[in-house]
Amino acid sequence: MLEITNLTVAYGPIVALDNVSFSVADGSITAVLGANGAGKTTLVRTISGLVRSRAGSVRLDGRDISRLAPEAIARLGIGHVPEGRGVLAELTVEENLRLGGLSRADRADRQAALSEAYELFMPLAQRRHLPAATLSGGERQMLSIARALAARPRVLLLDEPSLGLAGRVLTQIMARIKQLVEDRKLSVLLIEQNARSALSVADDAVVLSLGRIVAHDRAQRLASEEGLRHAYLGF
Repeated sequence: MLEITNLTVAYGPIVALDNVSFSVADGSITAVLGANGAGKTTLVRTISGLVRSRAGSVRLDGRDISRLAPEAIARLGIGHVPEGRGVLAELTVEENLRLGGLSRADRADRQAALSEAYELFMPLAQRRHLPAATLSGGERQMLSIARALAARPRVLLLDEPSLGLAGRVLTQIMARIKQLVEDRKLSVLLIEQNARSALSVADDAVVLSLGRIVAHDRAQRLASEEGLRHAYLGF
């Protein structure tokens, strides 16, 4: 589904990603783990077209999307939920969700996506007519994910969904992500510092350190490697 090959990204003399290669299989969750400064956010911003690579490629179903504009990449089916729960605070919950579905030409499909969002994240249904500014941190994260899903992406890039969330809310959101993958055959690239939580739902995992891949394996296998966990994952 999604292939990253020899991807190198630099900000001036600082190399943020150094010859990174891995793939995300159809209908799976791949976790990208690592400390602050490892290159995780740069990776998803490069995939979604917000940052240009110095070398290498990003391919979706074999098509090189490395030089496409962000809006073109989104139309091809890549949804990006940025770090920090980016919602439009002055708009209502429903207006945020409708905005996410504007790229869909089929009005009936847009309405169906709205209904699905409320079924998936029930707290949003109860607050559909309230401004997003009134939501809790966990509810804003739900809204941010639901808005990206309203565009019916085939690949969802999730950047630090656990940031600032209570453990109970994080567990709920991770369970919903797993449900989406199973029900829709959605592919997810999950960027996380909370390695334990990410590995509990992921199929595969990539560990970045200073822009380089230091481990790439099945998630359960990486979770069982004590030395790797202590060195790079913090548990």
